[in-house]
Amino acid sequence: MGDAQIGLASNACMTCRKQKRRCTRELPACSLCKKSGRGCMYRMCGRPPASSEGRPTIQAATRSHSQSPTLGGVDVAVSLPPTPSTTTAPVSVTHDFPALFFLDFTAFQTKRQTIQIASVGLPSEYSRSLQESSPMFDVDVYFNLSVHTFLPIVSKLRLYQELTASQDHLNADLALLLIAMQLHTKPPNREEPPNVGVYRAAKASCSFAEMSNVFSVRLLQATLLIALYEIEHAIYPAAYLTVGHCARLGLAMGLHDRKRAPQMLNPPTTASDWEERRRTWWAVIMLDRYINLGSSSKPFACEDARADELLPVDEKNWDRGELALVQPLAVSTNTAVQASPFARTCQASHILSRVLRHINDREADDEFRYQEATQLHRTLQALSTTIVNESSELLDKMNDSMADLPLFTSLALCYSALLSLYELYCCVETAGPSQIGNPSFLEISKVALEGHKEISYKVYQLSQRVKSVVELGGMLRMPPFVCDCLYQAGANYAWMVSEMANDEDMLKLTGIKNVLEMLGKRWKCAREYLDVIDNYDHADTAIWQGGS
Repeated sequence: MGDAQIGLASNACMTCRKQKRRCTRELPACSLCKKSGRGCMYRMCGRPPASSEGRPTIQAATRSHSQSPTLGGVDVAVSLPPTPSTTTAPVSVTHDFPALFFLDFTAFQTKRQTIQIASVGLPSEYSRSLQESSPMFDVDVYFNLSVHTFLPIVSKLRLYQELTASQDHLNADLALLLIAMQLHTKPPNREEPPNVGVYRAAKASCSFAEMSNVFSVRLLQATLLIALYEIEHAIYPAAYLTVGHCARLGLAMGLHDRKRAPQMLNPPTTASDWEERRRTWWAVIMLDRYINLGSSSKPFACEDARADELLPVDEKNWDRGELALVQPLAVSTNTAVQASPFARTCQASHILSRVLRHINDREADDEFRYQEATQLHRTLQALSTTIVNESSELLDKMNDSMADLPLFTSLALCYSALLSLYELYCCVETAGPSQIGNPSFLEISKVALEGHKEISYKVYQLSQRVKSVVELGGMLRMPPFVCDCLYQAGANYAWMVSEMANDEDMLKLTGIKNVLEMLGKRWKCAREYLDVIDNYDHADTAIWQGGS
């Protein structure tokens, strides 16, 4: 059995070579590096690129220290296998999908039919961005310096194994995932949106993969990364539609209910595979709830996670494939119980979902709504306090001023949910006849007014942490999900300044706007939020609708 088949690197890692130690060559990290807890980097070598016009290749590219980020102080020189030969003729569907799976799943089971992922490569015009750079370098940046640090849905272990095993060709879904990763690893250029050529290639490749019936977790992960890019750069309505499409893909595959729903994919063979599917579906839920923050009365694209659904395990254990050593937690677990950063993100998304349902609910009894609002307020306050404490502990324990960065997403989602909830109850002047004089309504209104100011100030504090991290070079690892709470808090301070002209409020407003301007150098969504705050006119809006 060759090295590629068992997931081993073709040579020793940089550290073992430097120290002249025997290297186990395991991916993504050898035994010695895992034991010592340090980064493990390989100089991966691939076969020479094909030269025929019909076989697009993924060129190796050596990046110098001055031209690109270094990973653990090591410059990366890698090459990937070529994509299968395809023509530039109009795409035709050549891989049939068993329609019976959707028409009558019971009959599908009776006939014992199976679904195989079609083996087809991307057309050369779609994979051009992979030919022009070093995709393996982009993969390393993705895992160490980019999206994986705040949205860890792609298994590092499994992806490196797949890339090592793909000696002959890259299947369309795997090539698509590499292109989608480039959307978040390439430096932004002057185009609007940035790297629009890669974006178009990713969208076209996604359509091609679906038309070719290449349905897999990799397809869904790539589509999620495309949706994330569209959210970052305020590409609407595409972002809203793409997130909904992610939900449809996941539902079709059966990721939402692995026990009862028809399963399009083959059963997972490892615990790591199970975990990757769970994380991918959690990301669908999270993006769907986040994208609904700014517009009410729209139904969700997918249901909430069940109370017995498991939260993601610790990222470090997952990356090392040590899931058997970890006790999983359910959604219903108390928020005070220790959990990983991405598990905190899932908890915050779950409660945000409940807040959005509460805001959109016009049928429930008033007393029930007030009680529910109070409970949501307490739960979110408890979770956000836990996250703040965990952030402080990380900064104290680790010699890294960006150690708490993976917790920014969960904290920002908590603050967005709280501000949206308070906005519903903080203006007594808009109360209906049944609410005037109601003790329960007055109580929740008091809570909302006080919470409005308290959370706006906490968002200001978060904005200063965001500023510090960006100034230290952490922009690639910054989650875009901080933008909504910055916007809502900035809008609140803009309203307070227009009402009372308080110097302290003006200072907070200026601080938040400066951070949005800083983030706007990379993301258009931050610039859009900033424009709204700058153009705020109190005379036009009696109640500020900041993000809810």
